[in-house]
Amino acid sequence: MGYSGFHALSGKKVFTLLFIAALVLAGIHSYTRYFVRNPRVISRNVYFAGKEMGGFTAAEAKIVIERLTEGKRMEPVNATIDPETQGVIPEINGMEPDVEETIARLMQARPQTNIEPVFLEIPATVTLESFPDHPVYQGNPAKPQITFLINVAWGNEYLQEMLAVLQEADAQATFFLVGRWVRENKDMAKLIYEQGYEIASHGDSDALSMAQATKEEAVADIRRASDTIYEVCGIRPAYFSPHRGELSDRVLAAAAAEDARVVMWTVDTVDWMLPGVDYMVDKILDQAKGGSLILMHPTEQTAQFLRQVIPKLRKSGYEPVTLSTLLCPTPVNMDVISQ
Repeated sequence: MGYSGFHALSGKKVFTLLFIAALVLAGIHSYTRYFVRNPRVISRNVYFAGKEMGGFTAAEAKIVIERLTEGKRMEPVNATIDPETQGVIPEINGMEPDVEETIARLMQARPQTNIEPVFLEIPATVTLESFPDHPVYQGNPAKPQITFLINVAWGNEYLQEMLAVLQEADAQATFFLVGRWVRENKDMAKLIYEQGYEIASHGDSDALSMAQATKEEAVADIRRASDTIYEVCGIRPAYFSPHRGELSDRVLAAAAAEDARVVMWTVDTVDWMLPGVDYMVDKILDQAKGGSLILMHPTEQTAQFLRQVIPKLRKSGYEPVTLSTLLCPTPVNMDVISQ
């Protein structure tokens, strides 16, 4: 059986197989020589950070990328406790150039495309979540952002103008709503949320003194406000600010029990005292810095204050963002982050 099988491959068939094998080997040889002589290159009119990269091989592109991103590695900054306020100063993650991913995007890019450097995010080892029982008074000062904290328990007649000013300026804010107010003003609460602003909790009853409340009373108040906001807006707030800034270990423990971070403020406009628009603008510009939390309410002076202070803050390099954005550890200057 074995012999007959071998005999069947002799003669003409053996010659045919050898001929096919020779063709395959010749093809492989030609294929290899072609790609050695003609390595894959970046398409013409593809740019990296504004530099023409057309015709560059991957190896050549790597040299350019490494040169242009030299010194752009940033070490992570861990979250820390401010010894003065005992509040948490949030972390900022580090970043380093992702050279291989940047090369891959250049090689795949179509003509007339500009590719920016891709970065890998380096997580901090100590984070905001490492301190669940501590309040937040500010974001990380290295971030060129601020947040408007708008407490709402009254002032309905001024809210529409404030929202209009924020919309016109394309500026963000975080609204701390009182549960009682939400139940009495469901449409307005929905409007604030539907316009894209972040919703947080200012407790359920502005009549409750957190300074005197037991932990159980504080938990019940925070929980009822959260339930109300969920019923009306469909979200559970991640942040809680106590009335009149009444802070204690009981309040911190109660908020932590409800998975809510206690938020205080860096600078107070004291707009409820109607000190004048010029006074508030000067105070904020004098005291605000990167990471500042700026406290305000809906008053007859606040909309005009926002109209004036937003462009001035931006001119100083500070962008108004939501509280969640401010506390996010991703560096602001990461143009593209590798997933």
